[in-house]
Amino acid sequence: MPWESRSVTLSTEQRNELKDIASDPNSSEKEKCRALIVLLMGEGLKNKEIAKRLAIHENTVVKWRGRWTGDNSDSKVSDYGELTGRPREVLTPERLAEIKEIVSVKPVDAQRWTVRRLAAHLHIPVATTQRALMELGIDLRIQSSTYD
Repeated sequence: MPWESRSVTLSTEQRNELKDIASDPNSSEKEKCRALIVLLMGEGLKNKEIAKRLAIHENTVVKWRGRWTGDNSDSKVSDYGELTGRPREVLTPERLAEIKEIVSVKPVDAQRWTVRRLAAHLHIPVATTQRALMELGIDLRIQSSTYD
């Protein structure tokens, strides 16, 4: 017996929201693609047809069908946005606030902070320190002129 894709039923409100996301120039490409996938599933298209039409991998369609089947009365494309991957362990919001506070004060043993000096002070890798500074929008070359 061949495997059948689970059908997706969309309310009028969900359909309108997905159409808005798909046509909004401010929506990210990920959100637009997700919205189109779900809209096409709502029209009854099969996974292969959707993948071919949107030029994406069939596994992506399978993943989104799984997310939208069952009790999806409150589902939104943005609900699944950036929650994938491993949770942060080092650069938590608290740790970023701590880094921002440390950098705002001149180091005791030096003229200014460097990425290597800050990494050693925090006991984290240099690359992680660089990523934190980028997320915070801090340039240590400019930061050194703001002391005192």
